[in-house]
Amino acid sequence: MEFVSMELGHRILETEETQKPKNSTSEGTVISWAKNGADMAKSKNHTTHNQSRKWHRNGIKKPRSQRYESLKGVDPKFLRNMRFAKKHNKRGLKKMQANNAKAMSARAEAVKALVKPKEVKPKMPTGGSRKLSRLAYIAHPKLGKRARARIAKGLRLCRPKSQAKAPAKAPAKAKPPAAAAPAAKGAQAPTKAPE
Repeated sequence: MEFVSMELGHRILETEETQKPKNSTSEGTVISWAKNGADMAKSKNHTTHNQSRKWHRNGIKKPRSQRYESLKGVDPKFLRNMRFAKKHNKRGLKKMQANNAKAMSARAEAVKALVKPKEVKPKMPTGGSRKLSRLAYIAHPKLGKRARARIAKGLRLCRPKSQAKAPAKAPAKAKPPAAAAPAAKGAQAPTKAPE
């Protein structure tokens, strides 16, 4: 008669003719199993060597320089006290939050005082009527400079001739007619008409 029994992960075949004492085989298997178990119990995550670099293991703290990145510019002693206040009492936490808010607002005000406000530039209106956008273009301090000059020139050229000559004739009559203006370059000299 044959049968199979499981003892500590090993198969043992026993027959009627060759019966071995159970104590000797079971002890051998227990010892071998214990050796394997000792190897299995070791974990690579738990180590005593070079712990400071392994931040993700065993809850090891990061170096001080990298612990409080978001609260730059705040007193480190205050931050340390804040950590203990969080752990122990809620009242300290509330006080700490109020102090932290004050510190952050003071810092924001200091930054705002340092930064100069930019000049507000006039903007061109987008869309709307064409006449309105043209007027805004003319009124613009930089863009409208040339446009205003052209408009003024056009107004000067379109002025009626009678108005332009009337003020010019009065000073001309006072001067003697002998003084003629110099001729333009390349122009013919005026000839006298025969009498």
